[in-house]
Amino acid sequence: MRRYNLALGDREFVIDVQELTADRFQVVVGGTSYEVTLTGDENLPGATITPGYQPAAGALAAAPSAAHAGSPSPAAASPAPAGASRTAPRRAVAGSDALNAPMPGVILELHVKVGDTVTRGQQIAVLDAMKMHNFIGAPRAGVIAEVCVAPGQAVGHGEPIVRFAQA
Repeated sequence: MRRYNLALGDREFVIDVQELTADRFQVVVGGTSYEVTLTGDENLPGATITPGYQPAAGALAAAPSAAHAGSPSPAAASPAPAGASRTAPRRAVAGSDALNAPMPGVILELHVKVGDTVTRGQQIAVLDAMKMHNFIGAPRAGVIAEVCVAPGQAVGHGEPIVRFAQA
């Protein structure tokens, strides 16, 4: 459950939200409970992501100790793996079904491949930005049509990480 405290003018609201399924929520506002269904969502310019990092089994096992020691991140210091794209970055066009990098950084992990079916919020990638590992989740449920990056690859703000198949 997540609690939000909102001030609207001179009024204050406490809102409790419990996710029941990927698109259904139990919302309590002022002591009244509602069951709501999410019918759509989109990332607006300047949208934020939630920092968090849960490494895949065995992935980058030495990275946390190196980062705490003050040395550069191994992913940032090593070149991109063979096969990683070095072409000019592709920008997403308005209305596209791309999940774009919310900030510049280096892709540490990818958790999907072309053809995978994902649910909203499912972990897609881990992005290292300024020595912070950021969890990048799916903005919606869908099928991955294209993976645009590789682990170790640097990305700029707004560059596509994956593209979803048209629904």
